[in-house]
Amino acid sequence: MTDPADPIVPSPLDRMRGRREKPRIHPAEKAVLVLLATHLTILPWALGAMHLPAQIASAVLAVVAMAAALVPRTYRPDESGREPFRLVPGRRLLRFPVFWLGLALLGYVLLQAMNPVWAHATDGKVFWMARIQGSDWLPPGVQVPFEKWGPWRVLVVFSTAWLTVCAVWVGFTRRRSLQILIGVLTANGLLVALVGVAQRMTRTNLIYWNLDFPGAMTFGPFVYKNHGAGYLLLPLAAACGLAGWFYLRGLRRLEKSNPSGVLAFAATFLAVAIVTSYARGATLAMLGYLLSCIAGFVAHQLSLPKEHRKTIILVVMLLVFGYFLDTGLQALRAGEAWERMKSGVTRQDTSWESREWASAATWEMIKEQPLTGAGAGSFQYVFPVYQHRDPRLVKSSDGRPMFWQQAHNDLLQFPAELGAIGSLLILAMLAWWLVELVRSYFWLNAFSLCLTVGLLALLVYSWFDFPFQCPAILLTWCAMWPVVTLWTQFEEQRGG
Repeated sequence: MTDPADPIVPSPLDRMRGRREKPRIHPAEKAVLVLLATHLTILPWALGAMHLPAQIASAVLAVVAMAAALVPRTYRPDESGREPFRLVPGRRLLRFPVFWLGLALLGYVLLQAMNPVWAHATDGKVFWMARIQGSDWLPPGVQVPFEKWGPWRVLVVFSTAWLTVCAVWVGFTRRRSLQILIGVLTANGLLVALVGVAQRMTRTNLIYWNLDFPGAMTFGPFVYKNHGAGYLLLPLAAACGLAGWFYLRGLRRLEKSNPSGVLAFAATFLAVAIVTSYARGATLAMLGYLLSCIAGFVAHQLSLPKEHRKTIILVVMLLVFGYFLDTGLQALRAGEAWERMKSGVTRQDTSWESREWASAATWEMIKEQPLTGAGAGSFQYVFPVYQHRDPRLVKSSDGRPMFWQQAHNDLLQFPAELGAIGSLLILAMLAWWLVELVRSYFWLNAFSLCLTVGLLALLVYSWFDFPFQCPAILLTWCAMWPVVTLWTQFEEQRGG
């Protein structure tokens, strides 16, 4: 056995190259990595974790991952790259502002759940909400069966996201661990996209060619196509980030080959899948994001000295990937997707207009309880009061009654449910991530820049839809913030 005090001894070849052996990932960190990768990988395949059994399993995995992350570790020289030391993750957790902000948010949702002012009632055929007496000095909430969402289900999902974020933050000490996790999520996203594309090619609406959800337009393992496309925006950003990082590293090291081309190909396939999902808002977000990445890549090439520019390679790459994109879209008959998008942009159908009407009604909901909100998970139960004030929201164009489970605008639905108090806690967490990234000059790192812009692109997309009401998207999006922040800090410590 190797003595823990022994220094890292490079091999003769490494000494000739001036390199040291890379420290091994600590076994405890490996355990956290396996748990988190398993958890985040399963989420999309469990129908986006939209149903109770999947949410309970997700919560259990988050608790186990958090427990593993908090186990104190002793690092040997071959695991630390320097002298031995002992790491107590609990101390780091207590210095983590998002831990306390998240805990405050969970406490606020708990107060809402314990102070219902509306109660769910039913005669077995229809349901209605009955007004009940609550405490005026506590934030209001709704009382609904646990299996029908409501504040307690929101508390489970929020707690799972909070535990997952904390587990990433205190559980990882190596960039290699982050790279593996992001690589797994990218590969998993490709599999989700492949299943979705296969569905379109076989003209089926059945999930796994077996599960039927009448009235729903599915994509991949997601019941709602917009959730499937919204989820794919995350592995797309990860693929672009990894491609940029490997490409620039290859330039610095004068490598003859690296995975950047394969990752760019993966990003192209993910883009094709998003288009063929028929999710118009997600497609627009994807196009805006990809154009930004391409513009950044071209700008970087032009900034290089002439002797280091690879103009021919750049043109060939753009032509090859452009050809693949066009061929893939034609093979999947993406013309139907573009027609759907055109009809929405030109207002030939009322889909986007009705969302604007719903957003206006949700704004009225916010104005009546701006400080405390109506209660977590309360939207579909309280919104009918505001819906009936606008006849356009009551019946569809073909005369069928309309039931709004979501506002189709997360940036308004969260304030409507959580009020200014809960929303400010969420904004404070987001602001902390952004401040930490700015302090580490994230824009100088290709991976950090691409992933951060991708995470913000999904946030912008949530103005047109409700991706964060899907636990698979919410948890993955939340977990990527500590990943990109730690990556940026580790890169800064290594000197880029």
